[in-house]
Amino acid sequence: MLLSCSNSDDSFTPQNITPILIGKGSLMGSEGINPQNLVINNQQDWNNIINLIDQFRLAQFTETTNVDFNNFQLIAVFDNIYQSPTYDVTISSIIENQNNIVVTVTKTLNPSDATVVDQKFHIVKIPKSTKPILFQ
Repeated sequence: MLLSCSNSDDSFTPQNITPILIGKGSLMGSEGINPQNLVINNQQDWNNIINLIDQFRLAQFTETTNVDFNNFQLIAVFDNIYQSPTYDVTISSIIENQNNIVVTVTKTLNPSDATVVDQKFHIVKIPKSTKPILFQ
């Protein structure tokens, strides 16, 4: 005989989170931002990133750099530094699960003959959550 109990916590349906684009593009590689995936939950951490990015690049951001951290958090992806722009990095999906939020990052090959140092980045804003954020 097999018995099972239903728990109301098991009824959570994963939800797509539609992010708001803050900025996406290329850095020069000299800003001193290590390749990383970040969750930014406060103004001080955000200011630290903003201070590393030059004003020309900040002017290209689609959304203001002022963020209401009481209601939102930022997801930021900074790729490796390459000698030519060969890859694009994209936050392709953000899924809220019962116990976490999963951010999927996609790298696509974008061959180029240019010989410039390049570091791709993608920064989005999502509603604030206390769930842990996992990157894949």
